[in-house]
Parts: sequence; C-alpha cells; structure tokens
Amino acid sequence: MPIVRCLMWLLLVGLAVASLLGMARSGLSARVPHCAAEAPRNLTVGVLEVASSPSQDRSRLQVAVRRDHSLECVDLSGRRLRLNWHFPPPIQVGEVWRVEAKVRAPWGYRNPGGFDYERWLFGNGIDGVGYIRSGEPLLAPLKNLRQRVRATVAERLADRRHGAHLRALATGDGSALTDAEWALLRRTGTVHLLVVSGLHVGLVALLGYGLGAAAARLVPAALVWLPAGWLAAAFSLAAMTGFVWLCGADPPALRAGVMSGLAALAFAGGRRAPVASWLALAAVMVICVDPGAVLTQGFWLSFGAVAVLIAGFANRMPVLGWVASLFRAQVLMVLAMTVMTATVVGEVAPAAGLANLIAVPWISLVAVPLVMFSLVVTLAGAPFDGLGWTLADLAVSALLNGLKVLGDGQPHPLPVPLGQGLAALAAFACALGATHWRVRLACLPLWAAGLMVFQDRPAEGQFEVLALDVGQGSAALIDTRNHRLLFDAGPRFPSGFDVGEAVVLPAIAATGRRRLDRLIVSHGDLDHAGGAAAVLRGAPAASVWGDAPELNAKPCRRGERWTWDGVAFAVLHPPAGYPRSGNDGSCVLQVSAGDQRVLLTGDITRRVEATLVANGLAPATLLFAPHHGSGTSSSKRFVEAVNPPLVFISAGWRNAYGHPSPQVVRRYRLLGSQVWMTGIEGALQWSSATPQQVVAHRRERNASWAWWVNRPPAGALGSR
Repeated sequence: MPIVRCLMWLLLVGLAVASLLGMARSGLSARVPHCAAEAPRNLTVGVLEVASSPSQDRSRLQVAVRRDHSLECVDLSGRRLRLNWHFPPPIQVGEVWRVEAKVRAPWGYRNPGGFDYERWLFGNGIDGVGYIRSGEPLLAPLKNLRQRVRATVAERLADRRHGAHLRALATGDGSALTDAEWALLRRTGTVHLLVVSGLHVGLVALLGYGLGAAAARLVPAALVWLPAGWLAAAFSLAAMTGFVWLCGADPPALRAGVMSGLAALAFAGGRRAPVASWLALAAVMVICVDPGAVLTQGFWLSFGAVAVLIAGFANRMPVLGWVASLFRAQVLMVLAMTVMTATVVGEVAPAAGLANLIAVPWISLVAVPLVMFSLVVTLAGAPFDGLGWTLADLAVSALLNGLKVLGDGQPHPLPVPLGQGLAALAAFACALGATHWRVRLACLPLWAAGLMVFQDRPAEGQFEVLALDVGQGSAALIDTRNHRLLFDAGPRFPSGFDVGEAVVLPAIAATGRRRLDRLIVSHGDLDHAGGAAAVLRGAPAASVWGDAPELNAKPCRRGERWTWDGVAFAVLHPPAGYPRSGNDGSCVLQVSAGDQRVLLTGDITRRVEATLVANGLAPATLLFAPHHGSGTSSSKRFVEAVNPPLVFISAGWRNAYGHPSPQVVRRYRLLGSQVWMTGIEGALQWSSATPQQVVAHRRERNASWAWWVNRPPAGALGSR
C-alpha cells in the first residue's frame, strides 16, 4: 500500500507539473501579439464578466472572442480579452455582441514595488486588453438564474448604507465599492475580508456542515438514508456549491470550493490520512484544473492560511481547550498572513496585524452568518428579510468604523523585497514547527528582520536617478546620501485612477525612504502634477516647489541653488516673473556631482531651449528629453549643446500622441546618444558612480524568472 500511495502521489504531482508547463506554453502562444494594435478590429464576442464603475459611465468586460472578422496580423478567435467600454449601453453576462475594438498585447507598468498587472492577466488566462469603440447586440439570452438572484439582492440592498459591501459579501460583486473604500481596505490589509475569498467559502461550507449535523440529530434516523457524517457533508457541499455558483465561479472561489469539498468528504469518510495530505491533494487538483492559479496571490494565501490553521490545531494543548486554541489559531493566522502577504503580494500594511486580529473574528462569527442568513431568507421570499439585512448592515458599519480608526493616517503599505519576505516566511515556519519555546523565541527576531526594508544609499558626493514608468506622464526620483527629491508625480485620469498612488508611492516605499525632502512639480499639466496630492498623502515632503497652488507650492525660479551631500542642484528656468502656466513655464532642474550632470526639462519647447543655450547651457551625461520627445522640442541647437550620452524619454507605450517623434529620436542617435523610453523599458535606473550603465526594469530586472512579462517588439521606437 505505501508503494501504491507513493505512485499515486507521483502521478498527481506529474499531472500538476505537466499542467503548469502546458499552461505556460499555451498561455504565451495565445497572448495577443503587438501587431494586433495597429488597427481596430471587428469581433464577435461572448460576454463572460461585466464590472461597472459606481457612476455607471464605464464598464470593464471580460469576453471570449467567437469570431475575428478582421484577421489582420493574427486571428483572435478563441482568445479571452479584457476590454473597457466608456458610456456603454446596458450589457449582461451571456450576451453576444459585434464590437469594434482596439486590442493590444498585455502591458503594464514595470517599476520597483506596485501591482504586477501582467502577471495577474496571465494567471487569470487573459490574452489581451483594450477598449471598445462601438458595438451592437447579436444575441440577448434570457436572464439566467444567477443574474436574477444578483438583481434581487442588489434591489434589496439599494437603500442600505453599506449596500455595496453587503453585495460583495453576499454575491462576490465588488464593483460598487468606491476607490476610497478600496484604499481603506488596502491600508488596513483587509481586502480579503470584504471580497469573496477562501475565508468566505470555507465559512459557508462550515455553516452548511453544522446545519447538516444538526439535521442528523433532529430528524429521526428512519427518515434519513445517509449516515450523520455524510448528511453533514452533503449539506456542506450543497451550501458551498451554491455560494461558489452565485459568486460567478471565480478562480479564488473555485479553489476554496475544492479545498472545502475535500475537507467535508474527509470528515464524512472518517479518513485517517493526515489533514496535510488532503491539503496537498487539494493543491494538486487545483493546479491540474487551473494551472494559472500558481501565478495568483490568492492561491498561495489560501493554501498557506489553511496550512497554518492545520499546524495551529495540530499542536493544540488539551489543557487550554477549544476557546484558547481558537484564539491561538487566530494569532497565528494574523502573523502568518502578515508574512505571506509580504512574500506573495510584496507589501505589508502597518495596521494589518491589529486590523485582522479584530476583523477576522467579527467577519467570521457575526457579519458573514448574518449575510448568509439574510440571503437565504431573501431568496426564500420571506417577508422578514429586512431585519437580517439591517443587522448585517450594522455589523459591516461597526467593522468599517473600526477600520477607519485604524487606517486613518496610516501610510501606504510598505513594500517588502522577495528575498526578505522569503526569509521572514522561513523564520515563521521554523517557529511554527519548533517544539521548544526557546527555539520559537529565537526565530522571532529573524521573522521581524525579514520584514524590514534595507536599501543601499549613494556614497557622499554621488547620486542616483530612477525614472519611473508612469505611462504618458513624468516622475523621477533623485537620491543623494541622505536626501530624496521627486521631480513630477505622474498622471491622474478622469476615471479616478491615480498613478501617484498606484505607481509612484509604491516605488518610493520600495526604494527605502518614505519621506521626501522636496517635491518639484515641473508644471500644472495632469500628466506631471496629477499624482502629486496622492504622493504627499503617503510620503510627506518637507517642501513643495513648482506650479501647484493647491499644494501651497513655492514657485520654481531660475537662480535657486542648494547642495545635498556634496551634490549640487540648480534651477535653470523659469526666471522670476515668467508665466507659470503652459509648457514653457516648466521648471528645468540640473543636478551635478563632479563631471556628471543630469538635466530634467519638463515640457519646455524650442523657444525655452534657445534661451537655455544662449545662457550657456552645459553638456549633460543624462538628459530627460523635453515634452516626452515631442517634435515641438529637442531642437538641433539644444541637442548639440547638451550632447548627452544617455537620453531618457518618459512616454507611454503606444500613446495617443505619437511620442516620441521619430525625427527627435533620430536626432539624438545621430549624435551617438543611447535613447531609452520608460514605456518600453520600464523604470530606468542610473547612478553617477556608474554613468555608462542603465538598469531597465522590463528587460533586466526579473528577466530570468518573470517569464510572463511581455517584451517590446524588435526595433520599437525609443528602445535600443
């Protein structure tokens, strides 16, 4: 039997590995190629998911391409796409539409810290992204049962104060949550509590098991044809399956469903195999069914959390009893989620530990049972469901009020490098598995040290520049030994997406220093200044300069000079009295250390360039090309005067403005300059200590293992 069991495990693991390799190969081959973006495409698509913004002016659809009528470059039939539609008509899951869409390869920001959008797309089986220009319905099927249930719940919760949160808990629909509400959950590390996750599916399965066990005791044995354990398991499976179905059978819910189902069957069958074996079996089955799950954060967090619970209850001390064991398991869970989030997500919210210590029991024992009770009563058509929803609303209100107290004033989550996260995880596993309390105490300092962020700093008289990939915008960090300056803060979009919060703040934290000594906003255009307010909320600056009256900024004026740690800073433009508005009012900053100079130019045009040259502009080692490489800037005289060996162009990949201009790129290259574009190369890192070297995050950082990261096409404009 041991040999047979071993062979079975080898077979299952082999299937999982084969599934992973097949996923990697098929996923990369199915990815939309770059050439697909060259022209709009006419597609027939089936709607798989619809998520609308709270204002209903924008929908994000996940669709399956049934037929590609364009056939330029590649046939997109059979691929899954994630498409935005601004001011869409009413659209529902299951409908078939003929649309005109712009489709492109998966592409995301590549910076230190922040969300890895490309990995998320790959892990969820999405082959391309884009937006819909227009469309018409071809087939509108009758509203299915799931949609009717969701519509009923949404109608019952329309007037509730926290109806959006209750909908998220009851049906997995979090589209009505605002950006501010998501931000609060993220600051407190509790996103997993207010969206359907393994915790909620497990709780529903547990409630079902309890109901089944109670039914087995209350109903006469003659009327029950199943043993008590199997009846409880049947109730558990039914409740769990119904809840997963209602939530749209999303991958996280499916994973939790597999785990819960195996657990119920194990309890019912009285299997003597270790619980850890059932957990491993569940993991293998999930990988076989959904190989992309290994690239998602939820897979590792879900299985890791269950593993910690198993370990926590396995070492339960009989003297303490179940109440003490539950408390112990809760503390272990908070510590484990902190470490696993640091490792898997790459960040830690300072308030997450205390917030989860309070919120997890409240959600588990109060909010979710009330929501599930109210949901069942509503679907049964009982007239007294309003009481249940009122109590559930009060429970969620109490939770959110507590989170606001903990989250207000908290900084942006602290990023943790992968190596340090793994070290902390190993230390935690050591402490969890140790049997002697002295060994556990010895592991705790290692656990804490693993979560600390260490960062090398430039030597005295040296400085480093990090040009961030913020799309069509600008943001650059300049570090000396003991000081940090941010030049521009990235864009903010009408949709509410703020690059300052989503990209710049994580990069600031990921590179080691959360406070800014100075923020300079070159000028007031949203692609340069839009993210400034969010940046200052998360990383306060000692002073703010530039065209940002709403931030009480000091005007940027020629002649301003200062020195930090042996590095000289000088403002070259605009002079006193110069109009602050417009591109030519941009602040021009020169940073120098010894023979190395960097020139940051904002959006100045040829007119200001001529003035700078007339004033005796010195050559620079590194130039930030004016106005994103636009043809209105980078005149021949200016380029020859600066004569930069390196040119950084801060512009978005395939941006609508056609930046950079091919003529401008050619002009720099004729001088022998290396031209680097953030939208293609990702964040660009340069140091005065190694002035010939540039580190590009898309091509060089993580290139050996992040195989899901897209690469630009050969010869792309603005790439080497």
